Amino acid sequence: STLIEKWSNFSIRKYVTVVFSEQHQRCKDDFNAEYEEYQNLHTQIDKMKKNFRQFHEQQKSLTAGSKAYQVKKDKTMKAVLHHSSVL
Repeated sequence: STLIEKWSNFSIRKYVTVVFSEQHQRCKDDFNAEYEEYQNLHTQIDKMKKNFRQFHEQQKSLTAGSKAYQVKKDKTMKAVLHHSSVL
């Protein structure tokens, strides 16, 4: 499934104003249950950003259209596609 499919049912309206301690505990439990997934997603996004930054920096020293440029671009895109498939 794609990232859009995974998040299409997400709604911030799931949470209402917390009035009772039981509500607070349920919200805390929900947060704790999903926090590890959030951390994993954040880590994957950071890796993708790092790959793009590295490509951008290396791109400056490569000639557009050259073999070296294309190889680096392909490696970067493979890494990004791999990370996005994990998301």
